[in-house]
Amino acid sequence: MRVGYRVQQFLVALNLRGPVDEAELRAHLSPAQVELFRQMPSSDQRHALAVLHTLQRRGSCEPALAQAALLHDVGRVLPELAEDAGHDGQSTSIRVWHRVAAVLLEAFNPVLLRRLALNNPGSWRYAFFVLLHHASRGAKIAQTAGTDPLALALIRWHHSAPADSDLDPHGQALLAVLKSADEQN
Repeated sequence: MRVGYRVQQFLVALNLRGPVDEAELRAHLSPAQVELFRQMPSSDQRHALAVLHTLQRRGSCEPALAQAALLHDVGRVLPELAEDAGHDGQSTSIRVWHRVAAVLLEAFNPVLLRRLALNNPGSWRYAFFVLLHHASRGAKIAQTAGTDPLALALIRWHHSAPADSDLDPHGQALLAVLKSADEQN
């Protein structure tokens, strides 16, 4: 069940500490992409690196796939809200409770999750919108950093079945590998 997997992923993220190897990032990302990567929370950075390392161990890490592995969750970043607060004075950034609630609602009441998601940066509900749409947001954000078009497509579709994407057979194969590594980490 995905809830159990997400609990395990959360516990692993709590134990991931330490600096990210800058040379490793520069081996796969441009300076603009490294800046995007650095904007992600440290838990998302560690997750992205774990996905990359899984792909490397499997021997399947062409440049576009490496970029997608490192940037696939960049759409969760809320740079427009870094200093802002919602109307109620509460921060509208994505918190642990948003993630936990989204996972539980996705598993048990996805209709309610979609009703809660609101595309309004001033609302506490915006975090749910971002979590639901982070793949497409991430592709748009990564595009501003000159990311490879195939990597952008992999980011956009990383929560979809390969057959549901608009990717060619090679892209679908890469998407399947990325999804597998993402789910493993």
